[in-house]
Amino acid sequence: MTDHSDRPNVIPWPPLLYAAVLAIAYGLHWVWPLASVWGPLSVALGWLMLVVGIAFGVAGIVRFRQLGTPIEPTSRATTLATDGIYRITQNPMYVGAVMALLGLALATRWVWLLVLTLILPFALWHLAIKREEAYLARSFGAAYDDYRRRVRRWL
Repeated sequence: MTDHSDRPNVIPWPPLLYAAVLAIAYGLHWVWPLASVWGPLSVALGWLMLVVGIAFGVAGIVRFRQLGTPIEPTSRATTLATDGIYRITQNPMYVGAVMALLGLALATRWVWLLVLTLILPFALWHLAIKREEAYLARSFGAAYDDYRRRVRRWL
């Protein structure tokens, strides 16, 4: 039987971190802009990464909805997602967000957004993923341990 007496997180860190990265990057870009040497190819690559990142995130959300488990990072999981996009990565929503923000940084030539987005996975790991993984291990036991051995956390 699955124990849902606790939650992975009390604070919804992922959306707060995404908003903070965007807001701080925007502010720094206008207060202290850094020169960009990116050309048209990197801008095109950025738009592609943005689209692929959004697709990853949406695929994770859709699969959660299909399984009837909540997407909110503070909610209790009702089902362990292991198929669909979850066969590629344990965290498609986080991978998608990071990829989309990197793509946006390239597409808009915002160096600050690139710098802050490169730090984002470490913040996600420390504030959200570590706690989520511990929660999933408590809630789903051997099934989660098996899944975690088969599928990478990122890509």
